[in-house]
Amino acid sequence: MKKKLLAVVAAGALTAATAVPALALENEFHGVFRVRGIMSNYDDAGSGPLTVKDNPGTKNYIEQRARLMYIAKANDDLKLVTHFEFDSRWGDNSYNSNNTTRNNGGGIGADQTNLETKNIYLDFNIPSTPVNMKVGIQGYNDNYKGIIFNNDAAGAVASARVGNATLGLAYFRFDDAVGTNFSSLAGTTTNSVAGYMTRDFLNVSGKYNITKDVKVGADYILLYSDVLRQSTDRTDIHMLGVNGEGKIGPVTLDGFFIYQVGHLGNPAIADKGQTVSAFAANVGAKAAVGPGTFRSNVLYISGENDPTRHDRNDFQTIMERSANTAGHAFYPGEMMILLRNKYATAGTDRAIAFDLNNGNHGIVGGFLGYDMTFGKIFSNTNLGMMAAAKDTTHEGKYMGTEINSELGYKLYDNMTASLQGAYVFLGDYFKGQNGAAAGDLPNSPFTARVQLQYVF
Repeated sequence: MKKKLLAVVAAGALTAATAVPALALENEFHGVFRVRGIMSNYDDAGSGPLTVKDNPGTKNYIEQRARLMYIAKANDDLKLVTHFEFDSRWGDNSYNSNNTTRNNGGGIGADQTNLETKNIYLDFNIPSTPVNMKVGIQGYNDNYKGIIFNNDAAGAVASARVGNATLGLAYFRFDDAVGTNFSSLAGTTTNSVAGYMTRDFLNVSGKYNITKDVKVGADYILLYSDVLRQSTDRTDIHMLGVNGEGKIGPVTLDGFFIYQVGHLGNPAIADKGQTVSAFAANVGAKAAVGPGTFRSNVLYISGENDPTRHDRNDFQTIMERSANTAGHAFYPGEMMILLRNKYATAGTDRAIAFDLNNGNHGIVGGFLGYDMTFGKIFSNTNLGMMAAAKDTTHEGKYMGTEINSELGYKLYDNMTASLQGAYVFLGDYFKGQNGAAAGDLPNSPFTARVQLQYVF
């Protein structure tokens, strides 16, 4: 009996000893919970390009989103980052009754399997070097305010600070088309070989701080795709960009210029491919004015009148696997209807220029905003004006003017309640479109929202 007792004690001591490294982990939990009530004549609990219609009718619904982040930190040089997401619309579904598990679970009874993996990656520093690595499924935002790639994907990102310079190298695999998982991509359903039909993204970047108030940067970006190799030529778009930011007195200025050149696979063209020569440019400014902050941005994205010709000039953007899921955005515009909104969810993500290529027409846009805080009260008001850069198929190029505003109250340090609203005065671009009589405009889109948000 005594020997058995000693054996149990020894086994317990050994178990405790081997468990010490696990106990040394520092555990971090973060997240956000957001619930929104929405009334609109265009929001329909869906995502993708907004189709402006005549007499669309008014709809209302309530949606919620929770994001939970767990970080397992071994030390200052090594951690595992995980990020999960739960989306649902009140009353949508329960018990998996509609045979889908994504963005569901708000129906009576709830009990839905709807956990989504947003990020899982290792974040570590390479010993004895200035290099940091992030390897796995992670979020990424380009150095051009997100107009190229601003989304989650599987890849590896390396960065290093050397003196006043920061160097970066990022690689992502967007698609590896195998089997029926890619049935939405024409010509891929017969493939059974991993790594044979892929879409890849590469970004080599550098930034340099000239002074504490002035920094400049440059990038080379490659988008390569042979996902549709069974039906068309490969796509290889090369991008060269420069960006900068500087402070002049009370005003902070920033902006970029990026040029695209390369080859676009297109099965609709006789030789299955087109030559691309396009560009995008931006200038932004912000400054403290009165009790708040004034913001402005001007955005130009080149367009094309005839996308069927061999040489085209419309700026090519990164989409996901369908036209209803963008891989990019221009959130600095702070729009709710003209462009994708920063609060967009899988259930509410519609915009007139959902894809910044804008149906090969490109964009000329100007955006103004003003933010204020008075104690626990905060507000932001924005004005946006947008036109097509190139177009010969509508009555005019001007698409519309948006005015939107948010008024909120800070209930606690990390909880806010706010009212949001937006309205677009449509331009000549939409005359005679989608049910409207020739020369007349369809109904202007609007949205009104109430939001509660808790961040921890």
